[in-house]
Amino acid sequence: MKRGKSIIRNYMTMSYEFAGTRIQAGFLTPVDWELSVNLIVSGKKSKSKEEIEYKASVIYQKLYFWLDTNLSYITMVDVGNEDDLYLANLSSNIMLYCPGNPSDDLIVRLIHSKLSALAGVDMEIGEIKLKASDTSLQYTYDCPEHEYELPSTTTEYYTEGTCRDKDPWWLRDDGFCFEFVKPADSVETDEEIFAGIIDPMNEFERMISEMTDTHIGMVREPARIVQVEKWKPRKVE
Repeated sequence: MKRGKSIIRNYMTMSYEFAGTRIQAGFLTPVDWELSVNLIVSGKKSKSKEEIEYKASVIYQKLYFWLDTNLSYITMVDVGNEDDLYLANLSSNIMLYCPGNPSDDLIVRLIHSKLSALAGVDMEIGEIKLKASDTSLQYTYDCPEHEYELPSTTTEYYTEGTCRDKDPWWLRDDGFCFEFVKPADSVETDEEIFAGIIDPMNEFERMISEMTDTHIGMVREPARIVQVEKWKPRKVE
């Protein structure tokens, strides 16, 4: 793997499989996806080997946590298609908001961008491969310059209402893959409207903090992937 003039010889690969539904022009297609993500650890000279390895372990778990929390039985929908969005809203499944047709060439870019936002500066998301059961193609994507050709604000792609956040979900370091939309003509503040919304990443951070060893001032290395009860979104009407 090449980054600039450097050739990366050592990196990790995370594999994840999930199932969901793709909505396209009124058609609902059940799909099984296979995802493969290359992860490049950014080792700073100011950090020890143990600190770098621990940080990489936590970020790996964070990425896996987001995948496992959101993508299981996901509904992929183009939010610019009013009829498809209506169909998606009839389901209680978590929706992955797409700024266009939810084909794999778009989905792989959205996932790459989201994982990059979650990973921060201590780990780089390398090449991603995505294979769906409803097509014979496998999509491979890499974006070292983070130029995804995606909308940079929610107002650019979501037109059915006003979103709580300015940044789209794929640019945010949070536990969501959709937007929270304000009710029409509401006079309440955002804090009042979304008071019951809890970021699932808060649970991840809580469980990681519980592993802290206060006696030596370091965090014990997580022994396994953090598992929590499936998060259920609350729809705001």
